[in-house]
Amino acid sequence: MKKVISSLVIYFLFITICFAKSYRIGDKISDKLVFNHKYSFELPKGEWIIADRFSYYYYGLVSKGYDLLKIKNKKVIEGFSVAELKLPAKWQGYLNAAMHEIIFKNKYDGCYDRPEYYVLEYFAKGSSHNCFWIMHLDVYKELNDPEDPELRGVNTQFKAWLRNNKIELPRVAIGSLHSYFSRLTGGKWFVVEHFIDPETLGAPKSNFVNEDRSEYHKYNISSYPDHKIIMEKMVSIGAKRHKQFELEVKAKDHHKLDLTHLIIEPLGDKKIEMNEDIIFQINRLKNLLDSGVITKEEFKKGKEKILN
Repeated sequence: MKKVISSLVIYFLFITICFAKSYRIGDKISDKLVFNHKYSFELPKGEWIIADRFSYYYYGLVSKGYDLLKIKNKKVIEGFSVAELKLPAKWQGYLNAAMHEIIFKNKYDGCYDRPEYYVLEYFAKGSSHNCFWIMHLDVYKELNDPEDPELRGVNTQFKAWLRNNKIELPRVAIGSLHSYFSRLTGGKWFVVEHFIDPETLGAPKSNFVNEDRSEYHKYNISSYPDHKIIMEKMVSIGAKRHKQFELEVKAKDHHKLDLTHLIIEPLGDKKIEMNEDIIFQINRLKNLLDSGVITKEEFKKGKEKILN
């Protein structure tokens, strides 16, 4: 989560590090993460623990953020991160140009089409941007050996916390990233990430960890219909999360993304008492059938398997 905003901080060599004051590492929270009286972020259901926090300050350039984890039996099943960066108006020409370079032209990550991004939607005009993307991760590589060499020390405190508490991470994660900035809303840049162990969504075990070979890679996923169902569920979760994110950061209406085509609604038959996950899986199977990915016989067998 820190890497996008940290890139800008590193870009200017503003590396005076202190700690955000609202929460301490080890704090357990639920419902929402409150940044201040103006900004708060809704958390997915469950108990979350603050695993890392950070803050940067240099002559009016202020950033802070948190990494939160949901843990079950000493294993991370979900992660949620929030960061903000306030860009002072007096340097806006220089800062806006640098931010645009990092968001849209960074060769390692950014708001542009990349093979590991499953979905990308964005708005960009002037210095304003609103970006949403879905991706998969080789978690330990991302943590220990990120592609961008300038970011290899960013996660030192986070890794120490995991090691000291004997917490295991999933090998593969899928999730969404959300980024918004506009001078029209006070000149604050917000970045939110939400990642999930796909097995908690009902996915089969992954045989491939490497991002290029992963079953969740958009060029491979058609060969793995079970993984595709889970990834489409993540797309829907992420699209709903982005709509909430736009409200939380007070995005201008003309900056908002139309993501309705990515959101899967439950089946309309109220007489069938099913939980949301079963409804979603049957919907996904039907979509795969309609698109020709699976046959009618495969759809029938898959539906029976879900219901039983």
